[in-house]
Amino acid sequence: MRIEEITKQRLSNASDLELKRLNFKIATFWDRHFAKNSREIVGCFKRSDFIAKYRLLKKEMDSSSRSLQHSTCDIDRQAFKQSMQAKTDGIDLPLLSEMDVIQNYIVLDENFTKADEVNVMIQSIDSAKMQKFLEDNKDILKNAITEILKEQTDKQIKLRHAHNFKGVGISLYDLILRPVSKIEKVEIKNNEGEEIKKDIELVPIEKGDEQIVYGIVYEPDTEDAQGDQASAEEIKKAAYDFMENVQTFKVMHKGKKVKVKILENYIAPVDFTINKREVRKGSWVLVTRVLDKKLWQDIKAGNLTGYSMAGYAKVD
Repeated sequence: MRIEEITKQRLSNASDLELKRLNFKIATFWDRHFAKNSREIVGCFKRSDFIAKYRLLKKEMDSSSRSLQHSTCDIDRQAFKQSMQAKTDGIDLPLLSEMDVIQNYIVLDENFTKADEVNVMIQSIDSAKMQKFLEDNKDILKNAITEILKEQTDKQIKLRHAHNFKGVGISLYDLILRPVSKIEKVEIKNNEGEEIKKDIELVPIEKGDEQIVYGIVYEPDTEDAQGDQASAEEIKKAAYDFMENVQTFKVMHKGKKVKVKILENYIAPVDFTINKREVRKGSWVLVTRVLDKKLWQDIKAGNLTGYSMAGYAKVD
């Protein structure tokens, strides 16, 4: 058994002789590479993970069913410190194993060496939150995979997504969760998915006979009523998401949808003015025609003064 293959289950199935050999290999490697320096990583080993594997081995050797003698070495002092930290934290972080979220997550076409282009399949995931994360970061993922494989194959890379993929392919990556390296307290003000209603300062509504209204949905780097603000890039993503996935309107975010048609929806390319109101570059501007008679009367009467965005956000 190699050091990197150590798990609690594998150790319990190993022979006494194999455990003694592992103990010698770990002690030797530690003294040679970790004992007299503060390096965190050597080869494929992270210092804390290496100590954690030794602690698993030591626990198995000291068990009542084994009672194997072993000499005390430098790594034992580090193992003791790690175990004391675990008692303080209340959880033994170094012994938390990585968890496979999905195996064979990125698979290469088995016949890629004979083809003019390389087909790469990205396995879909059922989790809605994970799908949202992948969707938001698909360009980053695509560019990373493409760059890596182009260096290896010098061919065109073609990526596609699939759900419950079946067939023969060459597995390149699994999607895994890695535990954190230390306990950190993080204040979470709003969990992802909690609805946050933002009342935005708006362009005064134009009350023409055509029942058309203009408004700024969001300005970049400007605090709203909740004291929050968004960058131009975040606003652009929200505007695009609205057009792709929403395009509905309610009064005060409640009740049934009202009849409102979108005439214009854009990100201000430059600073300009609408009805004596300055519009900053990067602002989300929305122009609509109000077809609901009661809603139009409320607008004309000044009871409704503009757009408001209800959405999902994570506030740091």
